[in-house]
Amino acid sequence: MIVELNEWEWVHALNIGNMRFTANWGKKDAAHYDKKRMEDDRTAQQRACVCELAVAKATNRYWSGSVWPKTKHNWFKRRIADVGHNIEVRSVRTRTTAAVREYQTGQGLFLFVARTTTPELTQVEILGYINYDEAWEKGVTPDYIDPTTEQEGSRTRVVSAEHLEKWEPKHIVQ
Repeated sequence: MIVELNEWEWVHALNIGNMRFTANWGKKDAAHYDKKRMEDDRTAQQRACVCELAVAKATNRYWSGSVWPKTKHNWFKRRIADVGHNIEVRSVRTRTTAAVREYQTGQGLFLFVARTTTPELTQVEILGYINYDEAWEKGVTPDYIDPTTEQEGSRTRVVSAEHLEKWEPKHIVQ
């Protein structure tokens, strides 16, 4: 499903991305991050926000556009869904696999996977969605993580887009 953002939506998401970027200045990256394979942090934050807003728009759910200080990041990220009360969004850029975090299992979440389709980040393709716990079960350890270094409860897997269901907008009035 393709979601076109209005100019004001796009600008709002980019602004929130910039605020998240500046809130995280000086925060260390996870040990498995490889900067050579990644885009700059500001663009990654903007892309993530654009995808979150697009999923909110497509699902008719609330997007808070939350920003918190880096000292409270771990507390908030474990308690607040990206969209609505139970939707986590993963934006992908070059891969068609999305990260699934073990600490988010057992919470009744759904995982939506999306990617921007324009360099200006004004259009988003929602690749699909899956029950979060099912995504964990179908996921595999990513090639960039050494599984012997992960602690139970903090592991990461990736789920392939082939396991996602296509999102079809639901209408209240048929």
